[in-house]
Amino acid sequence: MRNCPNQLVVFVPCFNRKDITSRFLASIFSLVPKSLSMSVHLLDDGSTDGTSDLISSNWPNVRIHQLDGSQFWGGSLNTIQHLLANPFFLQIVPGTDPWVMIANDDISFPLGSFEYALKMIDAVNFNFDILAPALVDGWGRVSFDASTGRFIEHSSCGSSNLAVTMATFMRRSTWLQAEPIPKGIPHYLSDYWFTHSLSRKGFFITTIPEFKVITRSDTTRSSGPSGSGIFSRYDYWRRCVDPRSPDYLPSYIVFMQRFSSEPYKFWVLLLLRIKYFCFRILTGYRHEFIAALQA
Repeated sequence: MRNCPNQLVVFVPCFNRKDITSRFLASIFSLVPKSLSMSVHLLDDGSTDGTSDLISSNWPNVRIHQLDGSQFWGGSLNTIQHLLANPFFLQIVPGTDPWVMIANDDISFPLGSFEYALKMIDAVNFNFDILAPALVDGWGRVSFDASTGRFIEHSSCGSSNLAVTMATFMRRSTWLQAEPIPKGIPHYLSDYWFTHSLSRKGFFITTIPEFKVITRSDTTRSSGPSGSGIFSRYDYWRRCVDPRSPDYLPSYIVFMQRFSSEPYKFWVLLLLRIKYFCFRILTGYRHEFIAALQA
Protein backbone atom coordinates (compact mmCIF):
# COMPACT_ATOMS: atom_id res chain seq x y z
CA MET A 1 0.00 0.00 0.00
CA ARG A 2 1.53 3.29 -1.07
CA ASN A 3 1.38 6.61 0.73
CA CYS A 4 -0.80 9.37 -0.62
CA PRO A 5 0.57 12.76 0.58
CA ASN A 6 -1.92 14.70 -1.56
CA GLN A 7 -4.99 13.15 0.03
CA LEU A 8 -6.37 14.03 3.47
CA VAL A 9 -9.50 12.60 5.09
CA VAL A 10 -10.97 14.78 7.87
CA PHE A 11 -13.54 13.68 10.46
CA VAL A 12 -15.40 16.19 12.64
CA PRO A 13 -17.74 14.82 15.36
CA CYS A 14 -20.36 17.32 16.48
CA PHE A 15 -23.48 17.78 18.58
CA ASN A 16 -25.87 20.73 18.85
CA ARG A 17 -23.59 23.69 18.19
CA LYS A 18 -24.16 24.43 14.53
CA ASP A 19 -22.58 27.89 14.58
CA ILE A 20 -19.36 26.61 16.14
CA THR A 21 -19.26 23.64 13.75
CA SER A 22 -19.91 25.92 10.79
CA ARG A 23 -17.09 28.29 11.72
CA PHE A 24 -14.65 25.42 12.13
CA LEU A 25 -15.46 23.99 8.71
CA ALA A 26 -15.02 27.42 7.14
CA SER A 27 -11.62 27.66 8.81
CA ILE A 28 -10.46 24.23 7.61
CA PHE A 29 -11.50 24.86 4.02
CA SER A 30 -9.66 28.18 4.04
CA LEU A 31 -6.45 26.66 5.41
CA VAL A 32 -6.06 23.66 3.14
CA PRO A 33 -4.13 24.36 -0.09
CA LYS A 34 -5.84 23.57 -3.40
CA SER A 35 -3.08 21.09 -4.23
CA LEU A 36 -4.33 18.85 -1.39
CA SER A 37 -7.33 16.65 -2.08
CA MET A 38 -9.39 16.80 1.12
CA SER A 39 -12.61 14.99 1.95
CA VAL A 40 -14.50 16.08 5.06
CA HIS A 41 -16.88 13.87 7.03
CA LEU A 42 -19.20 15.23 9.72
CA LEU A 43 -20.37 12.82 12.43
CA ASP A 44 -23.57 14.34 13.79
CA ASP A 45 -24.45 12.59 17.04
CA GLY A 46 -28.17 13.33 17.09
CA SER A 47 -28.13 17.14 16.90
CA THR A 48 -31.54 18.78 17.19
CA ASP A 49 -30.48 22.35 16.35
CA GLY A 50 -30.36 21.92 12.57
CA THR A 51 -26.60 21.28 12.38
CA SER A 52 -26.79 18.80 9.51
CA ASP A 53 -29.18 20.97 7.49
CA LEU A 54 -26.94 24.02 7.88
CA ILE A 55 -23.79 22.15 6.91
CA SER A 56 -25.37 20.38 3.93
CA SER A 57 -26.69 23.67 2.56
CA ASN A 58 -23.43 25.60 3.03
CA TRP A 59 -21.00 22.79 2.20
CA PRO A 60 -22.68 20.19 -0.02
CA ASN A 61 -19.32 18.46 -0.48
CA VAL A 62 -19.16 17.57 3.26
CA ARG A 63 -20.40 14.03 3.83
CA ILE A 64 -22.68 13.81 6.86
CA HIS A 65 -22.96 10.63 8.93
CA GLN A 66 -25.94 10.57 11.27
CA LEU A 67 -25.34 8.90 14.64
CA ASP A 68 -28.00 8.00 17.20
CA GLY A 69 -27.25 10.54 19.93
CA SER A 70 -25.61 8.08 22.33
CA GLN A 71 -22.13 7.83 20.82
CA PHE A 72 -20.25 10.76 22.36
CA TRP A 73 -16.58 11.13 21.39
CA GLY A 74 -15.68 7.49 22.09
CA GLY A 75 -18.45 6.18 19.87
CA SER A 76 -17.42 8.62 17.15
CA LEU A 77 -13.88 7.21 17.23
CA ASN A 78 -15.30 3.72 16.80
CA THR A 79 -17.55 4.90 13.95
CA ILE A 80 -14.57 6.45 12.16
CA GLN A 81 -12.69 3.19 12.45
CA HIS A 82 -15.63 1.32 10.88
CA LEU A 83 -15.83 3.86 8.06
CA LEU A 84 -12.10 3.68 7.36
CA ALA A 85 -12.34 -0.10 7.08
CA ASN A 86 -14.27 0.47 3.84
CA PRO A 87 -12.05 2.68 1.63
CA PHE A 88 -14.45 2.47 -1.32
CA PHE A 89 -17.28 3.94 0.77
CA LEU A 90 -15.04 6.89 1.68
CA GLN A 91 -13.82 7.21 -1.92
CA ILE A 92 -10.20 6.74 -0.89
CA VAL A 93 -7.84 6.25 -3.83
CA PRO A 94 -7.40 2.47 -4.21
CA GLY A 95 -4.09 1.10 -2.98
CA THR A 96 -3.19 4.24 -1.01
CA ASP A 97 -2.75 4.95 2.68
CA PRO A 98 -3.85 8.58 3.18
CA TRP A 99 -3.45 10.71 6.25
CA VAL A 100 -6.54 11.05 8.42
CA MET A 101 -7.30 13.90 10.80
CA ILE A 102 -9.94 13.96 13.51
CA ALA A 103 -10.78 17.36 14.98
CA ASN A 104 -12.93 19.00 17.64
CA ASP A 105 -15.18 21.63 16.10
CA ASP A 106 -14.53 24.10 18.94
CA ILE A 107 -10.80 24.60 18.37
CA SER A 108 -8.87 27.09 16.28
CA PHE A 109 -5.33 27.16 14.93
CA PRO A 110 -2.82 29.97 15.52
CA LEU A 111 -1.39 31.57 12.39
CA GLY A 112 0.69 29.05 10.44
CA SER A 113 0.10 26.17 12.84
CA PHE A 114 -2.15 24.00 10.67
CA GLU A 115 -0.03 24.69 7.61
CA TYR A 116 3.05 23.52 9.51
CA ALA A 117 1.31 20.26 10.42
CA LEU A 118 0.52 19.66 6.75
CA LYS A 119 4.20 20.17 5.90
CA MET A 120 5.18 17.69 8.60
CA ILE A 121 2.94 14.91 7.30
CA ASP A 122 4.06 15.63 3.75
CA ALA A 123 7.75 15.34 4.69
CA VAL A 124 9.57 12.25 3.48
CA ASN A 125 11.69 11.84 6.60
CA PHE A 126 9.09 12.28 9.36
CA ASN A 127 9.74 10.08 12.40
CA PHE A 128 6.27 9.70 13.89
CA ASP A 129 3.11 7.69 13.30
CA ILE A 130 0.73 10.05 15.11
CA LEU A 131 1.01 13.84 15.17
CA ALA A 132 -1.00 15.43 17.98
CA PRO A 133 -1.30 19.15 18.78
CA ALA A 134 0.13 21.08 21.69
CA LEU A 135 -2.26 23.35 23.55
CA VAL A 136 -1.22 26.99 23.61
CA ASP A 137 -2.49 27.60 27.13
CA GLY A 138 -1.59 24.33 28.82
CA TRP A 139 0.54 21.24 28.69
CA GLY A 140 2.47 20.17 25.66
CA ARG A 141 2.64 16.47 26.44
CA VAL A 142 0.92 13.92 28.68
CA SER A 143 1.97 10.36 29.42
CA PHE A 144 0.56 7.46 31.41
CA ASP A 145 2.63 5.63 34.04
CA ALA A 146 1.24 2.10 34.14
CA SER A 147 3.21 1.21 37.28
CA THR A 148 1.41 3.89 39.33
CA GLY A 149 -1.79 4.40 37.34
CA ARG A 150 -1.09 8.13 37.07
CA PHE A 151 -1.28 10.60 34.20
CA ILE A 152 1.76 12.87 34.03
CA GLU A 153 1.68 16.34 32.51
CA HIS A 154 4.89 17.63 30.94
CA SER A 155 5.98 21.19 30.31
CA SER A 156 7.50 20.51 26.90
CA CYS A 157 6.48 18.85 23.65
CA GLY A 158 7.88 15.57 22.39
CA SER A 159 7.05 11.90 22.28
CA SER A 160 4.49 10.31 24.56
CA ASN A 161 2.54 7.08 25.01
CA LEU A 162 -0.85 8.75 24.53
CA ALA A 163 -2.36 11.95 23.16
CA VAL A 164 -5.57 13.90 22.79
CA THR A 165 -7.46 13.64 19.50
CA MET A 166 -8.72 17.20 19.16
CA ALA A 167 -6.68 17.77 15.95
CA THR A 168 -4.67 14.63 15.41
CA PHE A 169 -3.11 13.15 12.28
CA MET A 170 -2.39 9.49 11.54
CA ARG A 171 -2.53 7.25 8.52
CA ARG A 172 -5.56 5.15 7.74
CA SER A 173 -3.56 1.96 8.34
CA THR A 174 -2.65 3.24 11.83
CA TRP A 175 -6.28 4.04 12.67
CA LEU A 176 -7.29 0.49 11.86
CA GLN A 177 -4.84 -0.92 14.45
CA ALA A 178 -6.36 0.88 17.46
CA GLU A 179 -8.45 -0.90 20.08
CA PRO A 180 -12.17 0.01 19.91
CA ILE A 181 -13.35 2.31 22.68
CA PRO A 182 -15.32 0.36 25.35
CA LYS A 183 -18.80 1.43 26.40
CA GLY A 184 -17.49 2.63 29.77
CA ILE A 185 -15.60 5.54 28.18
CA PRO A 186 -18.16 7.64 26.32
CA HIS A 187 -16.21 10.89 26.09
CA TYR A 188 -13.21 12.10 28.09
CA LEU A 189 -10.34 9.57 28.26
CA SER A 190 -11.61 7.91 25.06
CA ASP A 191 -8.85 9.60 23.05
CA TYR A 192 -6.28 8.48 25.62
CA TRP A 193 -7.57 4.92 25.31
CA PHE A 194 -7.44 5.14 21.52
CA THR A 195 -3.93 6.56 21.20
CA HIS A 196 -2.47 4.60 24.12
CA SER A 197 -3.61 1.34 22.55
CA LEU A 198 -1.66 2.35 19.44
CA SER A 199 1.41 3.32 21.47
CA ARG A 200 1.42 -0.11 23.11
CA LYS A 201 1.58 -1.63 19.64
CA GLY A 202 4.70 0.36 18.81
CA PHE A 203 3.27 3.38 17.03
CA PHE A 204 5.20 6.58 17.74
CA ILE A 205 3.18 9.56 19.04
CA THR A 206 4.61 13.07 19.14
CA THR A 207 3.63 16.67 19.75
CA ILE A 208 5.62 19.58 18.33
CA PRO A 209 5.58 23.22 19.48
CA GLU A 210 4.86 24.48 15.95
CA PHE A 211 1.56 22.59 15.76
CA LYS A 212 -0.79 24.19 18.26
CA VAL A 213 -4.50 24.55 18.86
CA ILE A 214 -6.52 27.02 20.88
CA THR A 215 -9.44 25.67 22.91
CA ARG A 216 -12.56 27.60 23.86
CA SER A 217 -13.01 28.18 27.58
CA ASP A 218 -16.80 28.13 27.26
CA THR A 219 -16.94 24.65 25.68
CA THR A 220 -13.93 22.93 27.26
CA ARG A 221 -14.61 21.64 30.76
CA SER A 222 -11.95 21.72 33.46
CA SER A 223 -11.39 18.74 35.76
CA GLY A 224 -10.95 18.36 39.50
CA PRO A 225 -12.57 20.21 42.43
CA SER A 226 -13.01 23.93 41.82
CA GLY A 227 -12.89 24.88 45.51
CA SER A 228 -13.11 23.67 49.10
CA GLY A 229 -16.66 24.74 50.01
CA ILE A 230 -19.59 22.35 50.29
CA PHE A 231 -21.14 23.59 47.05
CA SER A 232 -17.85 23.07 45.19
CA ARG A 233 -17.58 19.57 46.58
CA TYR A 234 -21.17 18.77 45.60
CA ASP A 235 -20.51 20.06 42.08
CA TYR A 236 -17.41 17.87 41.83
CA TRP A 237 -19.30 14.79 43.08
CA ARG A 238 -21.97 15.41 40.47
CA ARG A 239 -19.37 15.71 37.72
CA CYS A 240 -17.86 12.38 38.81
CA VAL A 241 -21.12 10.62 37.85
CA ASP A 242 -21.83 12.62 34.68
CA PRO A 243 -20.64 10.85 31.47
CA ARG A 244 -20.20 14.26 29.79
CA SER A 245 -17.64 15.36 32.38
CA PRO A 246 -13.85 14.90 32.36
CA ASP A 247 -14.21 13.69 35.97
CA TYR A 248 -16.54 10.81 35.07
CA LEU A 249 -15.28 8.01 37.31
CA PRO A 250 -16.33 4.98 35.22
CA SER A 251 -14.08 6.21 32.40
CA TYR A 252 -11.10 6.26 34.72
CA ILE A 253 -12.04 2.85 36.16
CA VAL A 254 -12.25 1.21 32.74
CA PHE A 255 -8.98 2.80 31.60
CA MET A 256 -7.16 1.71 34.75
CA GLN A 257 -8.59 -1.80 34.57
CA ARG A 258 -7.21 -2.20 31.03
CA PHE A 259 -3.85 -0.45 31.17
CA SER A 260 -2.65 -0.06 34.78
CA SER A 261 -0.16 -2.52 36.24
CA GLU A 262 0.17 -0.96 39.69
CA PRO A 263 0.60 -3.54 42.48
CA TYR A 264 -2.64 -2.75 44.35
CA LYS A 265 -4.86 -2.21 41.32
CA PHE A 266 -7.66 -4.44 42.64
CA TRP A 267 -8.08 -2.36 45.79
CA VAL A 268 -7.71 0.93 43.95
CA LEU A 269 -10.47 -0.04 41.52
CA LEU A 270 -12.67 -1.27 44.36
CA LEU A 271 -12.34 2.05 46.17
CA LEU A 272 -13.11 3.96 42.97
CA ARG A 273 -16.27 1.92 42.44
CA ILE A 274 -17.36 2.57 46.04
CA LYS A 275 -16.62 6.26 45.54
CA TYR A 276 -18.74 6.33 42.39
CA PHE A 277 -21.63 4.58 44.15
CA CYS A 278 -21.46 7.01 47.09
CA PHE A 279 -21.36 10.06 44.81
CA ARG A 280 -24.46 8.86 42.99
CA ILE A 281 -26.29 8.43 46.29
CA LEU A 282 -25.14 11.81 47.65
CA THR A 283 -26.09 13.75 44.53
CA GLY A 284 -29.19 11.78 43.55
CA TYR A 285 -27.90 11.98 40.00
CA ARG A 286 -29.63 9.83 37.40
CA HIS A 287 -28.59 9.31 33.83
CA GLU A 288 -29.06 6.72 31.13
CA PHE A 289 -27.26 3.50 32.06
CA ILE A 290 -23.79 3.69 30.55
CA ALA A 291 -23.99 0.25 28.94
CA ALA A 292 -26.72 1.61 26.67
CA LEU A 293 -24.35 4.24 25.29
CA GLN A 294 -22.43 3.48 22.10
CA ALA A 295 -24.58 0.40 21.48
